[in-house]
Amino acid sequence: MASENSPQPVPPEPCVHVYTKCVLFVLRHDCAVRRSRCLDAASSLLKPWALLALLMSCVLGTGVCASGGKANAESFAALPASEVVANTSLVSLPTDERASLLRAAAAALQRNPDPLPVVHVEGTLPTLPSYQKALQARQDWGAIAVLANAYAINREPRHLDGYALYLAAWLDVYRISGNPIDETALGDWLLAYRSAGAALPPALAQRMRQFGCDLAVRYTQAQPPSRKTSTNNWQSHRVKLAVMGAHVCGQPALIAAAEVAFARQIQDNLVPSGESVDFAERDAIHYVVYSVEPLLEAALFAHPQGHVLFATTGATGQSISRTLDWLAPYARGDRSHEEFVHSQVRFDAQRAAAGVPGFAGPFLPKKAQFVYWLAAQMDPKWHELSEKLGRPPITRRASWLAR
Repeated sequence: MASENSPQPVPPEPCVHVYTKCVLFVLRHDCAVRRSRCLDAASSLLKPWALLALLMSCVLGTGVCASGGKANAESFAALPASEVVANTSLVSLPTDERASLLRAAAAALQRNPDPLPVVHVEGTLPTLPSYQKALQARQDWGAIAVLANAYAINREPRHLDGYALYLAAWLDVYRISGNPIDETALGDWLLAYRSAGAALPPALAQRMRQFGCDLAVRYTQAQPPSRKTSTNNWQSHRVKLAVMGAHVCGQPALIAAAEVAFARQIQDNLVPSGESVDFAERDAIHYVVYSVEPLLEAALFAHPQGHVLFATTGATGQSISRTLDWLAPYARGDRSHEEFVHSQVRFDAQRAAAGVPGFAGPFLPKKAQFVYWLAAQMDPKWHELSEKLGRPPITRRASWLAR
């Protein structure tokens, strides 16, 4: 069996993928106008013979995209690998988890990004083609994080190239919708930037920081107080994106505004007895998990920078810790709850009728796995329960270890 440090065979990249990266090199260095599709832009700027020459130089390894060449090393890397400090938490991963993460990165490199201007899943049954299309598109978001984390492990230029390729493609096309259920997985972009953003070319890094700013501005805008979504899980996901976006943006005023929104949600969403307001509305532990999880993500994202949001307390004792205490008997399996029996939301019944897992029957403790793993990163009290529930997949945990 190969050791952790044994060299792993690298599968050859598809010609079209290498070609796309070469075109992106031309676009980023020689084009003043951004286009939504890199091939269309390159076609409009280069003569057919030049495109052919560029492709041949990539395939033969003689041009600017050649492996090992100076231009390739600089095509996406803003800093030499030696100047970007390796993340020790990721470098020290167990052999099997390291291999799993690198396999996921290799799979991402075999695909090309397929960005959409809007990705919509909220209120949509998973059986519908539109949901499947959105879910497939969101695989690109996961690829952004996986490739950034792979680069954080081994500083291989191909992983940085892949991260930059996916990120640039989506930044060119995607438009912030303001729907936090659709966009909560944009956390992958923000986590990836924290893992490997320092190695991006300055222009692309600046675009990503601006995206963080735009996200924070959008999600710190107040909702009408009369709406249930102003206090339920919807707002928890808004707060998550606001906090994470603001920290990527780096503007102190935005960070302060996002943290005010976080404190307000602790006050409004969490009940002094421990549950979230979602429990009364949905009659489901599922939605207590779904509401506290983004709050934990926001707190952990800010925590390494000295902003201890985890300890935020409401006026009548509401806190994440109290909610975790309330949830713990269900996560341990000591108590059970039949989910969604008295839900006030019609769509819950529609999902149950369609056979969507988790919308009928008892709450499954495994659903709280990621919640208690996140909590254990900030409060050792939860290590034991987190270990009992098991570790989430490394592809989900890696971004949180890169801090």
